[in-house]
Parts: sequence; C-alpha cells; structure tokens
Amino acid sequence: MTIGLSFLLGLLASSVSYFMLGLWWPVAVLLGLFAWLAFGLLDVKMDSTFTLLGGMLLVFCVSLSGMVLRANDQLSGLQYADTQDVDGTEFRYPVPLLGQARYGEKIYKASGCAACHTQQVTHEGVALDVKAMASEKNLAAVQEAASRFYKLTGRKASGGAALGLPAGEWETIVTGANAADASKARNFLTAAGASVDVQVRFHGEDLMHNDLQNPEGRNWGRRRSVAQDYLFAEPPMLGSVRIGPDLANVGARHSREALMQILLNPGIVRKDSKMPQHRFLFKEADKDEQGQHIIHDGEKTYKPTQDAETLVDYLLSLKSANYPLPEAPVYQPFTSSLPKPVQTPAETADTVKPDEAGK
Repeated sequence: MTIGLSFLLGLLASSVSYFMLGLWWPVAVLLGLFAWLAFGLLDVKMDSTFTLLGGMLLVFCVSLSGMVLRANDQLSGLQYADTQDVDGTEFRYPVPLLGQARYGEKIYKASGCAACHTQQVTHEGVALDVKAMASEKNLAAVQEAASRFYKLTGRKASGGAALGLPAGEWETIVTGANAADASKARNFLTAAGASVDVQVRFHGEDLMHNDLQNPEGRNWGRRRSVAQDYLFAEPPMLGSVRIGPDLANVGARHSREALMQILLNPGIVRKDSKMPQHRFLFKEADKDEQGQHIIHDGEKTYKPTQDAETLVDYLLSLKSANYPLPEAPVYQPFTSSLPKPVQTPAETADTVKPDEAGK
C-alpha cells in the first residue's frame, strides 16, 4: 500500500474518531497515526490471523471509547444544580433519597414496578414564542421591523401586532415558531430598539396539559427528563413499557392517601385501572380502628405495613420533572407588565410625608 493511500486512511480514521465518535482530539490524532503507520510504513496487510485479530481488537477499542468511555466522560462530571420549587423556594438538585425512601426504592424494585411503569418524561417537539414591547420613541422602527419579519417569513400578524403594536405593552409577534424564525424576529426587533422576550415552549403527550398549546398533555411532568435527574439512582429505573402511567413526577401528582389507595386497590381511584392490587403490603384492621391511613375497601378495613409506608415515601420523593434545569427548562409565562420606573431623587423628595420632612 502506498504512503499516500495509507495517509488518507489515517486521516479518515482521525476524522471518524473525532467528528463521529467524539473522542478527545489527541486520541483521534494518535489513532490516525497508528493507522498510517500500520497500513503504510509497516506495510501491514490484512492477510494473516494476527493482523485480522488486531484489526478486530482495534475496532472493539474504538467502539468502547466512543460508546462507553466517552459517555462516562460526559456524565461523570455531573454535579448539583441550582433550581427552585413551584412556590419559588430555591435548593440544590438533585436531592438524594433520605430516610425510609431509600428502603422504599428496594421495595419498588422487588415488586417489579419498573416492568409496567417508566420514570422518564419525554417531549415531542419545541416551539418558540416571541413577544415585544416598544416605547413611544422607537414605535415606528419596531413596527417597521415587525413588518419586515412578516414579509420575509410569510407569517401573518395577529392580536396587538395586527393593530400596529401599541407602545408600552407586551404584544405577541409570533407563536409556535422554529428556531430560525424566532432568531430572525428577535434580531429585527432588538435592532429596532424593542424589548424582546423569547419563550421556549415544549410540547408532547407526557407534559402538562394546555387546551391551546398542548391539548394532548397527560400532566406527567413540567419538563422532559435529563441525565441530571438520575445522579443518585443506582441503577436508574427508566423502564421501557408503559402499561401504567409514568412515575418520574408522581410525587407531585398524588397525595400519600391517594397512593395508599392505589396500592391497595387501584379500582378505588380509577375503575378501569389495569394495575394489580398490592394487598400483601397491607393487613386487615378492625372496623372500628381509627388512624391516619386506615383504608376502607368494601366491607373490609386495611392499614399499611411498614413496607407500604416506605414504598409510598419513595414514590412521594419522585418529583424530578417538576424542577427547571438549564438543560431542561419548564414553561414560564411572558412578562405581562412594564417594569416599575425608577424614581429620581427629586421625585423621591416630593413623596416624603410632611411629618417626616419636619423631623
């Protein structure tokens, strides 16, 4: 084999290693040099058992590097992320399983729940909405920029934009746009001096239901699942079959009492449920027995065992699809009002109360 042809094979090996397998560039260069030397300078031919086995080993090592080692390099650096709950409380995410929830995870595995339930919320697409606000000074320029955008993309104006973009109010320029159109709208409007708000909106059957934007949503999560959600899961119980609903966010959908009823007899909560009863996690109680988690099913009364309590603790901890992350944001509404004007010192002095002025 000629030096030139072997060099091309080495260059091909380096390109595949770097661009397709995502290997670190020094490793890709070394693989290219090895291929060049093997096929060119050393005049290695694929006509011996040793060479064939060596080639197979090389293919295996490259595949291992691309599929396993590269993935480990990407995910091994995952750390805590700052996020916030629906009420605005900030905390570090993810939160490791604590207390009885750790034992409840073992009950979840032993009961075979992963055979019918997944723990991964997915989305089917992304749409972008663009809103803009013009002032009295740049109103004409912003209107001209919006007209240019509509003419360029072939989209039609609606709402306040169709009426000429009134000054001092947030108005929708485009909804459900792709990334290219949203970028054009933002660039045009920003160049004209408008305040621009671009909202990324995910849609899919797993996400929250919305009559207009996501009518097929099943309320299984506010966002899609990402690798960060499984930082402390060993192993992650992603599941592959959805005979029952996804449980990645079940702790945000049901109360403890509802989960107890579902485990005992799913028909209490949903008559057409296919889930089997888990009565082995409960024991019969006296009819006159009182307690926080006493469940009446027909003529019999039940109370949960310790295994049932810990399993429910684990299920209540599953709220991963409820918290926004940088790589998986949740839908947030647009800014709907103008920012409060900053008072000048003179204005502040005018608002001082007479009693305070005399002090």
